[in-house]
Amino acid sequence: MIKVTHDPETNIVELEIDGEITAEDFDETLTTLRSIIDEHGRIRLLKHVRSINFPPIPMSKLWDDLKFGYEHLADITHIAGVTDITGAASMVGMMNPLFKAEMRHFNESELESAREWLRTADISTTAAKD
Repeated sequence: MIKVTHDPETNIVELEIDGEITAEDFDETLTTLRSIIDEHGRIRLLKHVRSINFPPIPMSKLWDDLKFGYEHLADITHIAGVTDITGAASMVGMMNPLFKAEMRHFNESELESAREWLRTADISTTAAKD
């Protein structure tokens, strides 16, 4: 399940992931994210992963995921990953150089800190990492 939350007054989007992600969940999420990007230009993203099945997305959606990431590489300025899943902090560290967005890992107990980091992030200088 993916729950998308967006305050129309900001460009901050929260994705709450818990358990299995279906192809329908995935398609609806990408449609929503595209719409918010169209509205705001650039977004800040909080990915709150409570639990996740493996593979994390249906294999039939792998190409759509890669294509979305490539098309919107510069449209996501900050990513806060919130989870207590073992190895998540290392994964964020490994992936950070691959993205233009500034990425940070937060533990579940730091959810409000992650939200604050996104609220106060300077989007004028981010998404330009080279």
